[in-house]
Amino acid sequence: MMEDKKHQHMKRKEETGATSLGKQESSPHNTHSQHKEPMDERESFANKNERHHNHHSPQSKTTVTSSMVSPLVNYNVNVQFDPATPQAGKPTRLSLVVTEQKVGEPIKQFDIIHDKLMHLIIVNKEDLSHFAHIHPKLDNETGIFHISHTFAKAGKYKMWIDVKPKDGMQQILTAFAFNVEGQPIHSPAKIAHEQTRVKNVDAEGQSYQISLNCEPEQLVAGRNVKMTFEIRDANGKPISNLEPLMAAGGHCVIIGSDALEFLHVHPAEEVDDAASWQGGPSVSFLANFPKPGLYKAWGQFQHEGRLLTADFTFEVPG
Repeated sequence: MMEDKKHQHMKRKEETGATSLGKQESSPHNTHSQHKEPMDERESFANKNERHHNHHSPQSKTTVTSSMVSPLVNYNVNVQFDPATPQAGKPTRLSLVVTEQKVGEPIKQFDIIHDKLMHLIIVNKEDLSHFAHIHPKLDNETGIFHISHTFAKAGKYKMWIDVKPKDGMQQILTAFAFNVEGQPIHSPAKIAHEQTRVKNVDAEGQSYQISLNCEPEQLVAGRNVKMTFEIRDANGKPISNLEPLMAAGGHCVIIGSDALEFLHVHPAEEVDDAASWQGGPSVSFLANFPKPGLYKAWGQFQHEGRLLTADFTFEVPG
């Protein structure tokens, strides 16, 4: 997949059995150019013939691998957890390796995707209550990505990995489900449509109001929707000096309530000069929902060095 905003990933799959720690939830995938939907990278899982690989390294670590099959190049994506089972409230070290199946050695060079070499998105799978959009760091000598993440509560989680080997013909998007143990145990809440489209957000001691408006207001699956976030301060004053976030005016991740549908959408307005760009108060995205159902969207923006994240849950009618 060429790295521009006019391409989209599409996958779909039904869930199958779990490993002792985690479960691979995506395998074969194809890349499709979708010029009519320029801001939408979508994952909708669909292949039942997935292959599971479970590798257990000595005692403290567990590794799970996704086998990426396509008409172009076959890849393995390997995720290692240390400790083997993540514990609530304690840091978990994640090590991620991408290999080409024919060669077997770690790939060490990657193209930049939205200002980063790898995007890792993690949610609580049961009610989408936990959200993290983080970026593992690459060890250039070994080809291993590393990052540490702390899960506040025990429960069922899912991660999506987005990465592109350098000069490769395709962008890799794969996902794993896994468990976090310990205390406290998360009690899932029911995911429901929210009437409000305004959220109060606190970021490093500063308060903001973030609203979401959709055009058309009546959402329809399979049709383009313009999603506009408006960012104001605590007093309702529009903020017009937003800073670039990952080389864009903002980012938006949308996940279906079943944790299968995944959309990573990007602003309609591009950032030409990150050093001088200022945006807001409105940032618009173009999205296309693959099927009816409940969805949760997280809008992310940056103001004066603070990361602002606002989430909205809504229903796309059948």
